[in-house]
Amino acid sequence: MEEKILEFIRRRFSKDCDWMNGNCYFFAQILASRFMGEIVYDPIEGHFLFYAYDENFYDWSGRRDYTDEYKANFVLWENYSLRDSFHRSRIWRDCVK
Repeated sequence: MEEKILEFIRRRFSKDCDWMNGNCYFFAQILASRFMGEIVYDPIEGHFLFYAYDENFYDWSGRRDYTDEYKANFVLWENYSLRDSFHRSRIWRDCVK
């Protein structure tokens, strides 16, 4: 699956687009609608990623490697309100909506 995702990213998305400043959620959403996986939020970096069921993380730059210690901070976006509902509502209001 990794090659399919990477090819999808390479063929359809310009590296000149600004996917990091408020658009990373939408990029993760695009990948989630096309491939099997889930959107995760990294509260340390304030960054959304697509977690594919091939156990890899992807964003506009391609596959991202993280240590297990770092990945422990990632939260499934659909469950983030259980961790910090106030922060989730701010992210939704300021970045997603």
